[in-house]
Amino acid sequence: MDKDNRYYGKILVFTTVSIFLTITILSSILYFSFERIALDQSYDQTMDSLEQTTQEASVMAVTAATFAKQIYSDQHIANLLNFPDIGAVDIDTAVKQMTNYRESSPFIDSIYVYNAISRTFFVSSDMSVPTVFAESEFYDNEMKDMVGHLNDYETLMPIPRRLLIDGLVGNIAEKERDTYTFLLYDTLTQNTRKNVVVVNIKETQLHKHIDGSLANDASNTFLIDREGRLVSNSWTHPMLMDMKGTSYIDRVVNDRDESGYFSEQVDGVKSLVTYTAPDYLGWRYIRIIPYATITESIDSMRLKTILTGGSILLAGLALSYIASRRLFHGLNKKLLRLGNLEEEWRDSFQKMRTDYLRGLLSGDSHSDAEQARKIFDRYGIGLNPSGPLRVILFTIDDYRHFTSEYSAQDRKLLRYGILNIGQELLHAGGYVTAAVDLGDDRVAILAQCSREEDGDCSSVRKDAGEIQTAVSLYLKLSVTISASMTGNGVESVHRLCQQAIEASFNRLFNGPGSFVDAESVERMKERPYEYPLHKEKQLIDELMLGRITEVKRLFHEIIGETAEYSYMSFQLAITHVSHALQNAIRVIGQHSSKAGEPDVPLLNLYMHERMESLAELNERFMALFDRLEKHMEEKKKTRQDDMPGRIKRMVDERYADPNLSLDMIAEELGMSATYIGRIFKQHTFQTILGYIHEVRMNRVRELLIATDDSIGDIAEQAGFANNPYFYKAFKKHNGVTPAEFRKAGRLQQDEEQRGEAGNNGEDEFWKLRKEG
Repeated sequence: MDKDNRYYGKILVFTTVSIFLTITILSSILYFSFERIALDQSYDQTMDSLEQTTQEASVMAVTAATFAKQIYSDQHIANLLNFPDIGAVDIDTAVKQMTNYRESSPFIDSIYVYNAISRTFFVSSDMSVPTVFAESEFYDNEMKDMVGHLNDYETLMPIPRRLLIDGLVGNIAEKERDTYTFLLYDTLTQNTRKNVVVVNIKETQLHKHIDGSLANDASNTFLIDREGRLVSNSWTHPMLMDMKGTSYIDRVVNDRDESGYFSEQVDGVKSLVTYTAPDYLGWRYIRIIPYATITESIDSMRLKTILTGGSILLAGLALSYIASRRLFHGLNKKLLRLGNLEEEWRDSFQKMRTDYLRGLLSGDSHSDAEQARKIFDRYGIGLNPSGPLRVILFTIDDYRHFTSEYSAQDRKLLRYGILNIGQELLHAGGYVTAAVDLGDDRVAILAQCSREEDGDCSSVRKDAGEIQTAVSLYLKLSVTISASMTGNGVESVHRLCQQAIEASFNRLFNGPGSFVDAESVERMKERPYEYPLHKEKQLIDELMLGRITEVKRLFHEIIGETAEYSYMSFQLAITHVSHALQNAIRVIGQHSSKAGEPDVPLLNLYMHERMESLAELNERFMALFDRLEKHMEEKKKTRQDDMPGRIKRMVDERYADPNLSLDMIAEELGMSATYIGRIFKQHTFQTILGYIHEVRMNRVRELLIATDDSIGDIAEQAGFANNPYFYKAFKKHNGVTPAEFRKAGRLQQDEEQRGEAGNNGEDEFWKLRKEG
């Protein structure tokens, strides 16, 4: 008994001393290091916030520069810059365009356009002020000085300044505004005064992002330039105040190209000052946090640590005493160790078993029947490696919802549940099984049944239906089941797995929750598939003509036909039609967008990936077609109104080209010949070929009267390459031959020159035409 007490006493003393030493060392480390850790954490968090602020300033600068360039190149606003005297309508249009630019971004306070020749400011602002100012009357006095010394300012770089608006009409309470001004002017011109586009950005918008989220915090965040001048408002100092001479600002300014932090007295309060390196604007972002804010949490945590340590010490002493009294010669500890080893062995054994089966399915584990038999016996796999085997694959439907609804651990448990249900019901059906978790949305079961005849999957189909019902009932999941054909021995397992995977792709045609057997898929693969290029061409033609209903019908036909063939046939068809649609959309975009902007919806060529049914695929493509239809309807009238004029100008310029034709015009315009022919006839009531013929005939008649060239040369000059055709066409069109027309026309000219009535020549012309 005394021996046991000494044993218990040793355990108690050892445990108590270990706990005490651990708490003492931990408390010492926390005591001496926690303040530095807290400062580092505060610095990291502050730097992350300041980096976000840097991004906001960059967005502001890029937005202002972009808008300034757009305004400078805008054809309406260019009139204000380039012409000293423009009409009121043009001014109104240009100012409205400036207002559109201003209202499109919350950053922009106002926009000025300065015409150096007329010395006039054109203004778009949210204040109730006129839109046109002579320079001498302009309310922004600082800007009047700036446009006279433009070379002192860098283009498209922010200029912090205070805009005085006290006394302006409609601005009763507001006396001034803090802004960042961006100037855009021609830097190559040497003139003192230049045309300028001015974009003023609100300081309040940037300040809101600097520390607008810290309204209830004691910290203060602001920006300074390289010289220590405030370029944003702080809680204690206004914008543009020179902070140089303040100790903590001087310390930041002297550290020219680095970021960091330090503690210092700021306005009588010990504070942590965190600052960034200068950004590309030359601005530094500074945040000041009172030290009390940091040390308060440190002191609280230190106190909690001491209390927790003391509690652990007392509890540890009590528990160690109780535990030591319950030990019997240390057997419990040894038994616990044995239990851990046994659990680790079971986990390792299960992992090796799963890895081996997964290797058989993937083809990574190669073994003959005899080797497999030994491994099957070692891992407790009840299959006969020489007997007939079949792979049954379970694919989880609606995988996107599955991954978003459940965590990785939950997904693993649900896959395990599917395997358990599958094995239980297959065992009840007389199968011997081995289950494998393949990860993601797939699990597989190797099944063997001695009474199953090769190629007969009716029993598997029946069991599959029961498994799907049970999974839906207990796990609230839908699974598609695909079964391979029957193979002989473990050597065929990899091939059988590939069959089952390939069969699972047919879920696209059969729908989620279906059963697919590899044998039927193999029969479908034997049927040769020929992609219907003629339907693709018809679909693209109909798309270019804007007949979206017919486009949808043809798309359904092309894709729907693949359901009678293999999945590879579907892949071929969807790839072909996707590329064809992509090219057609690109052409539509090129002929309907301005400045190359993608004004039409773009097609993702891989939008069909992870589709689980044809209905889902069709839904996405139908949505694309609907967007295209809406876009084409919006652009249709503009294109139709302009196109006949473009075609007429092209014919008027190129009528002498014998190759001029409807197809040539369609190719140059990048549109369907049928489409442009229909639009031209709707607007002109004649065909394009008829118009070409009319222009050429008019030119022939002119040349016959005005020149002495031979009729053949005249025909060639007018674009008629075939003389026999020309003679026949001329007489059909004019009622007389070219020679008769020339004779009649010149007779009329002679009579007119003699002062006689001009009707005789015309009568002669009609007489000849009648005789002809």
